[in-house]
Amino acid sequence: MTKLFFFLLLFGHISFGQTTIRGITSIKTDGFTSDSVNKSPNIAFNDRIKLLQINQSKAKVDIRLYRLHSLSNTKTLRRLFLVDTTWNAVEYDEWNKPVKIKKYKLKAKSNFDSLFSRLLSYNILTLPNQTDLKNKMRKVVGVDEEGYEIIKAFHVTDGESYTIEIRIGSNFRVYQFINPDSYSKVYENVSELKDYLNIVQSFDWKIRSP
Repeated sequence: MTKLFFFLLLFGHISFGQTTIRGITSIKTDGFTSDSVNKSPNIAFNDRIKLLQINQSKAKVDIRLYRLHSLSNTKTLRRLFLVDTTWNAVEYDEWNKPVKIKKYKLKAKSNFDSLFSRLLSYNILTLPNQTDLKNKMRKVVGVDEEGYEIIKAFHVTDGESYTIEIRIGSNFRVYQFINPDSYSKVYENVSELKDYLNIVQSFDWKIRSP
């Protein structure tokens, strides 16, 4: 297991010769093992909006939540990223009619430092793909006459699918999940599904401007 120690310089400024740093937050990211290949399903979308792929990002911290709307087959990207000591947040909203992508600047309801800490508490660095949770996503509703468990299948055909793309330092990860609200209610004992939902809700800012 690799360990990455990443230092965020927050609430202050840096100047060479005479350095002043107010408040240093040390973030220990155990288990944040980098992907070797970028398998993002959003590469073409990123090219359209002229955004560097996550493995090429120049930001110190780059967190992206992509939401694919199944009915319209359009995407929304909300991105939180750290440049030097300044947090930034933007949204890219894809439209079908007319075909275009609109970009907005986002403002945090509280502040981006606490948002980032909250995302870390939801295990955003180490969550798996939802497909890897297949053995945990089992709803046992009874036992048959021969003693075998009766498993109830649950599938959501419509809704929304999500991709998390994250980079800190030189490490990056990409993973996917779908309809976390619905699945977390059915499989209440699967903590990863609750983390997915909490991450999505944390990105649900309402304050934006062109």
